[in-house]
Amino acid sequence: MALANYESLISALLLVCACCSSTWALNMHDECQTPENKQGTCVLLRSCASVRNLLLKPDQTAEDRDYLMKSQCGMQGRSVLACCPFSRKLPSRFDAPVELPKPGECGVMGVSERIHGGTEAPLGAYPWLARIQYYKSNNRYGFHCGGVLIHRSVVLTAAHCIDGVPSSWIVYQVRLGEHDTQTTIDCVDDECADPVRDVLISNYIVHPEYYKENGADYNDIALLQLSEAVAFTEFIRPICLPTADAIRADNLTGKVASVAGWGATEKSSSSTKKLHLQVPIWDNDACADAYTNVRLSIIPTQVCAGGEAGKDSCRGDSGGPLMRYATYNGSTRYWFLIGVVSFGLERCGTSGVPGVYTRISEYTDWVLETME
Repeated sequence: MALANYESLISALLLVCACCSSTWALNMHDECQTPENKQGTCVLLRSCASVRNLLLKPDQTAEDRDYLMKSQCGMQGRSVLACCPFSRKLPSRFDAPVELPKPGECGVMGVSERIHGGTEAPLGAYPWLARIQYYKSNNRYGFHCGGVLIHRSVVLTAAHCIDGVPSSWIVYQVRLGEHDTQTTIDCVDDECADPVRDVLISNYIVHPEYYKENGADYNDIALLQLSEAVAFTEFIRPICLPTADAIRADNLTGKVASVAGWGATEKSSSSTKKLHLQVPIWDNDACADAYTNVRLSIIPTQVCAGGEAGKDSCRGDSGGPLMRYATYNGSTRYWFLIGVVSFGLERCGTSGVPGVYTRISEYTDWVLETME
């Protein structure tokens, strides 16, 4: 569907909602009846996969548009609520089982594996990096979070990149293979990358125990299911998850990890080119001490890294990866995901205060169970 048609349909839904009678104007989580007379729940339109996917359908019929109009059940601010034919909870598993790639298929990049922190990353580095694009109403779109490709059709990101953005935003698509956000074909010297790949998001699952407290995010992890599987190339490859017991149990304190991205958060963007940086990993107790003044708790499901003046995960993306190049089965080394950018002080890169990440080893089972 053309973007203009998408915008006009959203506008029509807003108009219908504004004019609906009090018997139709339901509140969030109220029970409702779908156009097919099935029992449903009134939720944000973006939280209902079936309605959201119908809205993004490229070849909508008159029946589709009629169904969308009849699906509306109220408003929350300027956000449309839709009657969704599922329970109050979002889906806990994907529609079809998927299996994680093995080291060798994941965790490999074509450029030098021993990348040292700097400013601009080499072309082709970190081919698992993803950028998340949102539809923001009034025909506006924007990239405001990062993620990491872990499977041909799955991107892992932070829960706050889904539940922490304005309620009117719709999680729209993922961009893979990006280096320079201002060029159509990315080139460095005489080497050029393949064109970027944009893939629609068909579904997402936020960790069921995600919550915010005192400005911090906990269980800050989510999975995005892509509408189609992507082919792996030199510039689009998955990172490995720490599924092996030895890697999960590895004591990371004092070791060096890497962050990479474009410096995007929900509020700002700081670079047009892919950046990368090496950061030291902290002991959790020392990290908790660093956050005492702002009354934040650091728990075992989190990992802290950074804390050097001017160097922090704001060089990466909110929802993006904290990574280590580690030995697998005692020989070959691969890149493993160890954290997801979660939160930090508002003044990024403050000396003595590290960034806080979701510790992936604590959530590997949840990822596997959700994908199985």
